[in-house]
Amino acid sequence: MFYIRVVYKLDPVTYQTARRIFETATKDLTDQEKSLVADYLTHSTATADEHYRMKQSRNVVLASKLLKKLAGDSSADSAEEGPSCSARGAARDAALASNQQMDVQAAFDQLLRTHPVTLDGDIPDKTARSQTSGRFQRQLYDRWLKAQMRMRVRHVLSHFGRRQPTESRVDAWIRNQGWKSNVPSAASVLKDWRPVGSVDTAVDSSHIQELIHNQKWKGLVVMDIAGKGKGVCATRQFQAGEVVCDYHGPVVTATEGQRIHSSTKEEESGYMFFFRNSHKSECACHPGIQPFGRLINHSHKKANLRPRLYSPAVGGQDVILLLALNRINVGEELLSVVINVM
Repeated sequence: MFYIRVVYKLDPVTYQTARRIFETATKDLTDQEKSLVADYLTHSTATADEHYRMKQSRNVVLASKLLKKLAGDSSADSAEEGPSCSARGAARDAALASNQQMDVQAAFDQLLRTHPVTLDGDIPDKTARSQTSGRFQRQLYDRWLKAQMRMRVRHVLSHFGRRQPTESRVDAWIRNQGWKSNVPSAASVLKDWRPVGSVDTAVDSSHIQELIHNQKWKGLVVMDIAGKGKGVCATRQFQAGEVVCDYHGPVVTATEGQRIHSSTKEEESGYMFFFRNSHKSECACHPGIQPFGRLINHSHKKANLRPRLYSPAVGGQDVILLLALNRINVGEELLSVVINVM
C-alpha cells in the first residue's frame, strides 16, 4: 500500500474498501464462485476457522484466479500457460494427502516400537498415542485395531488350515480365545475363506487331525452313481487346495499293491486305495463307519481330487489326504486321479 501511495500518488485504500469492491464485482458470477471469493477474502484467520475454513487448496487457487480476472488480469484466462487450476489444485491435494499418509505411517511405526501389535494385547491408551503423535492419535488408534484384527483373523484361519470349518465351529473357537474387544466375527472370517498354510503341512492342522481321528468329514454324502454303484458327492463348495477328506486304510508300495490286487477277489478290492465299488468298505480302525475316502471313484479325465501321502516324522501312521484339484461345486461327484502315492 505504501508503494502505491508514493510511486503512483494514489489515495490509500483500506482492506475493507478493497473487499467491498471485489464483492460487488462478483455480482455476475455463479453462487459457487461468489462463495470462493468470499472465503478467500475472510476478515481474519479466526473468522476463517470459525465460518469458512477452505479444506481444499485448489479452492484457494480458483478464488485467486477469479480475483485476478475481476481485476482485469487477462493472464487469468490463459489456458496455454500450463495445467488448469483444477488440475494443479488436485495434484497439490494429492501431494498433501500423500504427505499426511507418510506422516501417519511414521507415527504408527514409532508407536509399534513401544506398543507392538499382539494377539492378546490391549490397544495403547490415548495418553500413549498422544505422546507418540497428538495430531494423529485417532489414526493410530484405528491402525492398531485393524492390524490386530488382521492378526487375529490369520490366527483363526491357521487353526483350521486347509479345511474350511463351519461358522458355528469358528464362532465357538473364537469365543474360547477369551478376547473381550476387537473380536472378529465367524461370518467375516469365512466370508472370503481360502485354504491357508503350505500343502506340505496340511496334516499338521489340529482340526484336520481331529477329522482323521473321528472320520466326521462334513460336506460329503454317499450316493448311488449310475453305472458305478456307490460314489461320493459334495454337499457344499470346496476351494482348490482344500482337504476334502482322507483315505483310511493301509499304505503299501506300488509293487505290493499290484501283487495284492492280482490275488484279491474283486468284491474284496475295497481294501486297495483305488477300487471298484462292489466291496466291503469298513476299515479296521473305525468299525461300523463307512469312510468317505474308500468310496470315492477315480477318473483319468474328470478327476477333481488328488491324493497326497503324509508320513509322520516320528512314529504314527501314514495318512493319505484327498485335496481338491480345483473348485468343486455342490452336487458334483468326487473323483480322484490315479497316481502312485507311495
